[in-house]
Amino acid sequence: MKTYRVIFCSLFFLILAVPLVGMLWYKEPESTENKTLAQMPQLVEEKTINYKYLSDLEAYFSDHFAYRQELVTADAVLMSRVFHQSSENLAIVGTDGWLYLRTTLDDYQGTNRMSDRGIRNVATVISLMQEYVEGMGKTFVFTSAPNKNTLYPEYMPYYYTQTDKPTNLQRVSMVMQELGCDYVDLHALFEAQTGALYHKGDSHWDNRGAALVQDALLEQAGVKHTDLTQVEPQVRDDFEGDIDKILYPLARHPEKEYDYSPYFTYSYDGTDDVTANVVTTTGTKGDGSHLLCFRDSFGNSLLPFLAQEFDSAKFCKAIPYRLDAMYTENRDVCIVELVERNLVNLVKFAPVMPAPLRAFSEKTIAYTSGAVTVEISEFDEYYKIQGLADARYVDTNSPIYLRFSGDSGCFVVEAAPADELTTGTPSDYGFTAYIGQQAFPAGNYQMELITEQDGSYYSMLLETICND
Repeated sequence: MKTYRVIFCSLFFLILAVPLVGMLWYKEPESTENKTLAQMPQLVEEKTINYKYLSDLEAYFSDHFAYRQELVTADAVLMSRVFHQSSENLAIVGTDGWLYLRTTLDDYQGTNRMSDRGIRNVATVISLMQEYVEGMGKTFVFTSAPNKNTLYPEYMPYYYTQTDKPTNLQRVSMVMQELGCDYVDLHALFEAQTGALYHKGDSHWDNRGAALVQDALLEQAGVKHTDLTQVEPQVRDDFEGDIDKILYPLARHPEKEYDYSPYFTYSYDGTDDVTANVVTTTGTKGDGSHLLCFRDSFGNSLLPFLAQEFDSAKFCKAIPYRLDAMYTENRDVCIVELVERNLVNLVKFAPVMPAPLRAFSEKTIAYTSGAVTVEISEFDEYYKIQGLADARYVDTNSPIYLRFSGDSGCFVVEAAPADELTTGTPSDYGFTAYIGQQAFPAGNYQMELITEQDGSYYSMLLETICND
């Protein structure tokens, strides 16, 4: 019996030692995980002892031990094939090989419903962007990429119940229609198609879906273009999905992808990495058209289809959106694409553009000392004014105004209902306004916050702006 115990213990510790010893010769494959792996720590850093050396070393070993990805893959295969569950918090394992992002679950189940004012705030920001672009005689189009499980819920695990209430996207869409926004409803567009146009192992649409979206966006924008949905693409079997690569790093499941590259004649001005924050292209149409596109990762595959149809195009991922580039760079078409699960970002980061002037002539205003937070800073050539209004004096549908009064006159602007001060979930009563410093003649200006509640207007004095 004692011999068996010795053998068992020896084998046990031998197995435990394999990953450590294996690091002497093991060549680590390229990581596919959606995180930054720990680096080998130094005992002495900048002539100072690193007192966290042991914990840093533990983190390094955890990320780099030999055969890690093999073990991660084996665990993922076992969990998905036997228990139909994901070993990664990022992923949801559906049926028939379908994988979903866990970050879309709140939308799917309706557990993140925005308030009525929050919904209106999102639509209002889009409306203000459109007003600014169209005020220059240019074209604006907004669209939202549907979450994968919004379009294809039939492959979701049965124990996740899809909400039967209107989603945030559906509610925003209704308010956008009320406000007259140029909006392309991709949910309706994809639902009308035969067959799935999203990858099983990826969170995005395939290239056939991208071609469909390009056609819809440019049709809405009134841009003459080649409808690539009517051509026959080449078919490859080597596409590896983003979720699939994370979940099964060494046992991936390549899928079909559709190659339209023979139809593209544009060129990249710098980087050709479509995942970069800024990508610029030069086309061959010769019609002097210039696109500014704000997008997220759904725009990676969409980028070539749009770049092909403009003499020049600029694609930006960075937030806040520098919408004023429509003026400074003389762009004539603006397209904004934002995935359904990130709609709330529109009220977290106000677009950079001059706040619109408003003809405010109401004479019956109650002056009050509401609980208002305000911060004023300089941002490039703007004064950036952001704050939180007193909820007691704001309706669900009412705008938030800023009035500036000085020796040289008085003017009123409408602030974007975006809250950049609150960490986490934005307040429904946040506001942000960019005021061009050139809008202020020299002198002092008293700033007021004006809100509306139940048909009455309220003014709260904020502070004085001195423009030298």
